[in-house]
Formats: sequence, C-alpha cells, structure tokens
Amino acid sequence: MGRWGIAGVAALFAAGCGVQDVTTPVPQPDTIVFGRVVTVRGVEGEAAQGGQIWEVEVKGGLPESLQAVMRRDGRPIPTLEADLVVKARVTPDTVCVANLRIADLEAFKAGHEVAVVPRPGSSAMVGTKLLTLEAAELYQFRSYQARFLPRSLDEIPAELTGREDATKVNSSGLERTPIPVAGGTVLYFAAGLLPPITENAAPRGAVRPGMAGESGLARWAVGGWRPYRSQWTGTAWSAPQPVLLPGLSDDASAAVTWVNDSETALLVEVRRQDAPVTLLASRRGSAREPWGELVKVERATGESVGDGQAFAAEDSALVWTSYAFGSSDLWLAMPGQQGAPLEPRINTLGSEWAPRVGPNTSLFFCRAERQLRFAGGVVREVRLPGVQRRPLLEAAPTRSGDALFLRYPAFYAPAELDWDVAVAPKDGDGWGEPVPVDEWRPQ
Repeated sequence: MGRWGIAGVAALFAAGCGVQDVTTPVPQPDTIVFGRVVTVRGVEGEAAQGGQIWEVEVKGGLPESLQAVMRRDGRPIPTLEADLVVKARVTPDTVCVANLRIADLEAFKAGHEVAVVPRPGSSAMVGTKLLTLEAAELYQFRSYQARFLPRSLDEIPAELTGREDATKVNSSGLERTPIPVAGGTVLYFAAGLLPPITENAAPRGAVRPGMAGESGLARWAVGGWRPYRSQWTGTAWSAPQPVLLPGLSDDASAAVTWVNDSETALLVEVRRQDAPVTLLASRRGSAREPWGELVKVERATGESVGDGQAFAAEDSALVWTSYAFGSSDLWLAMPGQQGAPLEPRINTLGSEWAPRVGPNTSLFFCRAERQLRFAGGVVREVRLPGVQRRPLLEAAPTRSGDALFLRYPAFYAPAELDWDVAVAPKDGDGWGEPVPVDEWRPQ
C-alpha cells in the first residue's frame, strides 16, 4: 500500500460525485485516509476478543500542514469531496501512534489531524458521503508525517536522532535480538547504526566499540548489526562491549541467538548480502577466554538457516529458522534425531522466525510481525498492557519465566523503526508494562 496516498484519496473522495445514494456498502480500494477527528465513541453491543470496539469519525481532507508543503513545492492540491465522512473502526488489534510513540486511542481527541491506514479489504462507500473501514493503524498526523514524509518537515524531531550514548544499551540506532543469560542479569543483543534521515547527516545511533576504526565506520555498521554484551553490576547495566567472534567478514551482520548459562557456548546467525543465512557455533574454555573458531551447525539442515536455540539435557536439542522462497519456517531436531519442520499449528503459510525456548519447553516465536507463544498445545499472541495493540518482536524469556526480554518500537522514525530492547515482568498469565532495559533492575 502506498504511504503517500494523496492521489488515491482524491480519486476515492471524488468517486461518489453524481452517483445515486445507496445503503449497501460498496467495496473500495484501500488507501490512506487523511482528515480531522470529529468524535470518538464506543460501539454499543460490540466487543472484539480482548476488548471494546471504537468508532472514530473523521472529516476527510488533507491536513493543513501538508497543504502548506504542497504549496511551497508548487504541487497541485487535490480538490476533495467537501462533506465526506469517514467512520473508522478501532479494535484492540489496531496500532495507534501519537507523538512518535505507540499510544492508546485515548491520545486522540476531537480536532486532531490524523492519518488512517485501513486493514486490507475493509474499505467501503455507503452512498456518496460515507466511507467505512477498519483501522490497521491510526496516526496523529505529525507522527505519520515524521514516519513517512520526513522531507515535508521543517526540522527532524530531536527524539529521532539524539540518543548517542554508547554506554547505554538503547540508542537512536538499531537494537535487536535480546538474549538474557544468568536469570536476566547478563544481556546479549545485536546493535547497529540506522541510515541518516536527511542528506549529509550522520547515521543514527551510538557509535559503539567495534563499529569504527582509523579508516571510518566498518562496512557492516550502517544498516547491519553485530553482537554486544552488557551485564548488571548491582547498580547499573555495564557499557555494552562487542562480542568478538573470529573470522567474520567486514560486511557480515551477526546476532547471537543462544548462549549457555556458563557463557562457554553460543549460536550466532550470520548474514551477508547475496549469500545464504548461516547458523554458526562457537565455544571457549571459560567465560574469561576469547570465543573460539566459528563452525557451521550441521544439524541445522537447510540451504539458508539461522536463529537457532539449543535446549534440553546437555543442550542436545535444537530449534532453528529455515529461510526459503522469501518466507521461513521453524525446524526441530531432538536428541539423536534428524531435523524436521514443526507442526502446522506453528508453521503456516506465513513466515515463522525467532524461536526462543521458554519454561516447560514452551516456545516463543514470531509470525511475520506478530509475537506468539506456543504452550499447552495452543498458539496465542503475546500482548503487552494497553487498550490497543503494542507491537513487539523477538521475545526471549529468562529461564524462570519471570521476565520477558523483547524489542519494541521506541520511536516511529522514517524508513526504519527505532527498535529498543525492553523487559516486561511476569504479571499473572500475561506480562506487565515493558521497561527499557537501561532502566530495568533485575530482582
């Protein structure tokens, strides 16, 4: 779906002109809808799984700030149907973004300029003046503008570029693939720099040890990632240090996906452009020694494999991600057995990845952009507190299951989201409010 959407919106808004009023909804092409909030109200007698259904009424029209940019650039401003009303259904599955961050619907008030991204196949016209849809994403317009139209801004918000402290885990760059060890007091994660938002600007994020040398930034540093380690000292998290793995080429991205409790064995996923993904292993005699030679994990069968975790007695079982044909599935090899795809409740036509083994051999994993958990024979989505959905990925529980390390979008930045590492404490059968890892205090 195109994110500019102005031409499509104009065509959609004009489509009703001269057409006889009807009461039957007529399907319409899905396109971004811009306008101003009129009312927000609950839908009586309707509830989706997990909560209330809301209706946000929007008076259709291009935001004033966008019109000003189009005038400045000499672009024609489309003439939209003056009385078009948009009724957007907001469900517990809708993602709401306000002030560049994830929010609940309560952040949206009458008069706010918004952008509504419809769920595919949900848009329909009723007569000539009413457009109905279900909102997949609902943005305050300034957040949408920063995310998808950054060149239309007078200046880039400081929140998107200002976090550059290399002594912290989180920054304005990329932090991903959190792997907790030692009850969550040791953290392995992968980090890199994000490309600059504007020309002649510096890459975004903290330039950490190992990212740069005398000749400048390493080839992998911008747009790629490498593993780092931080440890809880009793008062704070230590400054992240690179996990030095021998033999990695300068253009390779790498993320540690499993470490044993003694930190003497690890698995690492290695990616290179135009090459298959590879799952490698390294060992060392003690946690004080350097990591040894990287060797291919032969049990992880498949042409392109990674994202592996060992488990069971003596770490003799292995689960991993097999990538093929633009998709991925999860595979499992039990002790003494050949690997095979996991069952259809887990592997589907979608892309499954990031397997993380939890207590009682429960399995956390991602399906496309959703975080799921398989336990007790049932697959359920992992939800964070909030009325509307709060995205998260790569959730990894501590061995006890008392805390869940994950990555979440700290800011809805242009091009690539600004992912941070956070920790959600166990709360009954679910999870509590996620805490950015630099502020997390292990118990």
